[in-house]
Amino acid sequence: MEMVVGVDVHKLEHVAAAVDDAGRAVGQLSFANTVKGVERFIAWLGTIAPGGVVIGIENAGGYGTTLTVALSRAGLVALDVPPWRTAPERRALGPGKTDAHDAEAIARVVLGHRDRLAPALQPELVRAVGLLETARRQEVRDRTKVIQRLRAVWTTIDPAAEASATKLKSPHQLRKLRRMTFAGGLVEHTAQRCVRDLAARIAQHNQRIAELEDDLARLLTQHGNPVDGVIGGGPIVAAQLITHAGDARRFRNAAAFAAYCGTSPIPCGSGKTSGRHRLNPAGNRQLNTAIHRIALTQARLDPRARAYLARKKAEGKTDREARRALKRHLTNVVYRHLNTWAERLT
Repeated sequence: MEMVVGVDVHKLEHVAAAVDDAGRAVGQLSFANTVKGVERFIAWLGTIAPGGVVIGIENAGGYGTTLTVALSRAGLVALDVPPWRTAPERRALGPGKTDAHDAEAIARVVLGHRDRLAPALQPELVRAVGLLETARRQEVRDRTKVIQRLRAVWTTIDPAAEASATKLKSPHQLRKLRRMTFAGGLVEHTAQRCVRDLAARIAQHNQRIAELEDDLARLLTQHGNPVDGVIGGGPIVAAQLITHAGDARRFRNAAAFAAYCGTSPIPCGSGKTSGRHRLNPAGNRQLNTAIHRIALTQARLDPRARAYLARKKAEGKTDREARRALKRHLTNVVYRHLNTWAERLT
């Protein structure tokens, strides 16, 4: 008889609950979120489920990462259980909330919806893209900080020249900065050295960013870009979507995905302004940024997007409202592409 185990994961300790195929509670275990703790959990599985086991994990991509990797290496089946699926089971189990209670609810979701759940451990390609995308984003952030420092130094010596300078990350501008000289005494010569050193550091960040972008493009060329057919869905945008959306099948529908992305407008009308919406400040901002880039590109290059924007403006929407509507529409498109890509990977 195959057993079903639900795991409620936390930063320091996980709680597991097992149920049989009839939904009867079989046992519970608390174990540390460490290598030894996971080994203890796997040994426990062997004692309660000699006939096989299916494991459901909530938040598998967060605190459950160590667990999911270990289970995969042990050859055990582990599924990702979205929180929205466990809510009805929690209510059905009665009032009150405990970790063991939540773990049992997770197990019951697996029992009833196993065929609708995605694997807990994301494919290696998704994890690899995530590592490269995060590294690139950090390099871009660090480069911005260096540019700000360079401007701060430069403006103390020649504020007019600093104010007129643009695109300090461009190779042409960096070559000029690395040859820049400031006439004067000790302060000017010190500032000159600082500007040249900072310009060299920006160039190093540029090189590292280019290398990471080449690696991302190579990976997506080999294994497929989920938004390859979408205008504006280049390798960098695709990497953002893959990294921050994960397995899109974990979302209940396109509307849930839009809420997670922060592209679902918030109603803000009343009386004569009924029907108005405003920007949603919530959601994953990296996903929101990726979809915003697609929308901007399509607004420039895609006749269908331009026609859509014109139609929304004719309905009385402002430019910003029309762009938000386009982003919401494109979120549905991205959601379908990510779902198709995820199914192909597994």
